[in-house]
Amino acid sequence: MISTLNVQSAEQTENEKLLAVQKITIIDRPLLMVGMGLTQSIGGDYYIGAFYIDEAAQYSSGDDLIFIDAPRRMEFRFASDHKVSGRGFGRKIAEGIRINNTAEQIKDEKDKLRTLVKLFKGSYKKGDVLRFDYHNSFGTRVILNGRTLGAIKGSKDLYRLLVRTWVGERPPSSLFKVGITGQNESNYAIELLKRYISLK
Repeated sequence: MISTLNVQSAEQTENEKLLAVQKITIIDRPLLMVGMGLTQSIGGDYYIGAFYIDEAAQYSSGDDLIFIDAPRRMEFRFASDHKVSGRGFGRKIAEGIRINNTAEQIKDEKDKLRTLVKLFKGSYKKGDVLRFDYHNSFGTRVILNGRTLGAIKGSKDLYRLLVRTWVGERPPSSLFKVGITGQNESNYAIELLKRYISLK
């Protein structure tokens, strides 16, 4: 029989994890989670994404999340039962940028985009965590499971192109956009958050 104390400890541990994942820090700035969304592919679930922004930032729409000059993070936790190609993921990012931004917006960032796409190599498995951090001190930084893959300085406009891929007119899915802009129905939001912390 499981003791009441053990059950309470397990519940406290889960609650602590739920709270911890909703507030993170990038260098000197605390960031709060705006929301999270699930994306699926032909083979089933693909990844859960969570978007964070500086806790002092003021925003009211997806456009604000694009243009605001504040530290931000998009974190992906892969949920697929199959390995995900790094190059394939990079191609999806490049395609998302192309269809959610104008040629004029992309033109000046082409070299930085090439650098970004080359960072995605190998393969990702279920539970792997890929982060896109932005802070004006280092620009855009891509991190896989705590290891920095690369940083692109002076990339405020590049990060705006990226955010449009997630909250623009053609996001990975309409439900994904709803989720990461903080508009999920409360029970589903809690369910997704619990799944997010359980991915390994």
